[in-house]
Amino acid sequence: MAIENKILKKVKSLKPIPSIIHKILAFADDPDSGLSDLVRVVEFDPAATANLLKTCNSAYMGLPVKIDSVQQAVTMLGTQKVVEMVMAQNLSSHLMRSQKGYRLAAGDLWKQSVASAMVARSLAERRDLLGLPAIYTAGLLKDIGKVVLHEYLETKWFSIEKFIAIKGNSFIDAEKEHLGIDHAALGGIIAKEWNFSDHMVYMISNHHLTDPSARNDPATATLYLSDMVAMIAGTCTGVDRLAYDVYEDIFEDFFLAKDELKALVLAYEGYLAGAKRLAEPN
Repeated sequence: MAIENKILKKVKSLKPIPSIIHKILAFADDPDSGLSDLVRVVEFDPAATANLLKTCNSAYMGLPVKIDSVQQAVTMLGTQKVVEMVMAQNLSSHLMRSQKGYRLAAGDLWKQSVASAMVARSLAERRDLLGLPAIYTAGLLKDIGKVVLHEYLETKWFSIEKFIAIKGNSFIDAEKEHLGIDHAALGGIIAKEWNFSDHMVYMISNHHLTDPSARNDPATATLYLSDMVAMIAGTCTGVDRLAYDVYEDIFEDFFLAKDELKALVLAYEGYLAGAKRLAEPN
């Protein structure tokens, strides 16, 4: 319990997320909002505007003309693309650092989070789910608990490996056994601390579907599958890869044919390559 209390105390010291995140989500949730509202939200944040235009004019984007305004960016790229770019850029500072306890180098968690978020959004589109920006944001933040947990995990590695190998437990079980809390539950606590919606907190807390009732929430299931797709692709780094429970019924529900899953794995690899280029846009 002493370690768990230290971990929970550490949450309070995390840098708050930029206010534009909540403004963008509020815009996305308002059916009466339009392109001009999105432009206004971004333009009122000089840093967000500068980062957006820098990325739009990078070699990675490869646009045929120079983008000089938020209005022009929204017109050329569309609302959804601009929302996702602003979200990813403004959450990157929390995910860019190395997570030594998970053997993740600087930038690894952010790149994997961006690619997973795009997979989750793609799955949500297939199922005609509402709240795509919220699902995308939850995809970005589903592993935010690792940002805090990694430093406590590093000293427990020998016993955790033994716990998983001998007893056949998942990494979530190992985290709870040795630290008193797992990264998904801690991520939910962080999301609540940052004043995200109850459903956002729920999605992040349950993205490994350890609570059976979460399997009945399609939005949360998309986060679980986005993680699994990364592991199947073999591009997911970190010591916890392939150490989570597989729920075949969720795969069968979302993928009626094996070719659909294969296509999404290939798409994830493309998303990850794009995230790598996006990390160094110039």
